[in-house]
Amino acid sequence: MKHKLCDIADIHFGPYLKGGDDGDVKYLLASHFDKSFRPTKFEHSFIELDEKTNEELLQSNDVILAGKGQRTFAWAYDVSMGPCVPSSLFFVLKTNPNEINGKYLAHYLNTEKMQHQLKLIGGGLTVPSIPKKELQKLSIHIPSMDEQMRFVELAELLEEDVALTESLLSRKRAMRNSILNRIIKTN
Repeated sequence: MKHKLCDIADIHFGPYLKGGDDGDVKYLLASHFDKSFRPTKFEHSFIELDEKTNEELLQSNDVILAGKGQRTFAWAYDVSMGPCVPSSLFFVLKTNPNEINGKYLAHYLNTEKMQHQLKLIGGGLTVPSIPKKELQKLSIHIPSMDEQMRFVELAELLEEDVALTESLLSRKRAMRNSILNRIIKTN
């Protein structure tokens, strides 16, 4: 069953704040995500928890979508990350967990087909920016909750497989370089 994104999520931008070295809350920037859209290091990007930032904290099942810049990607907030507030680069998609699983929505938005659609609606500018009105109209396929969970499990298994392959390739390159360097030193 297809739904417009605005029918299944409240959509707003994260706040524009200045991160620093100290604070209780991670302030998420696009640079904090690796090429597989996993959060990585957070140096110089913390904020203090106060009344305003408390209202902006990500909640379980929330999804953020990079709506500005060269990299368009979605990420489902995981409470194990601790308190996080997304920057103004991100749309925050607040979803109903009884209708759609946040991880399903993030993986769905990261599929090649959806990435192409997002680039089309955000393209044409020097710095791509997805207009909120166009994003709201985006059509999202929502299967049963069981099918969503199977999709998430498969997507995560495939991501794990790719990560293991990349790790193996990295180690093989390091081994190749080590062998070649030893050969050069012995000659």
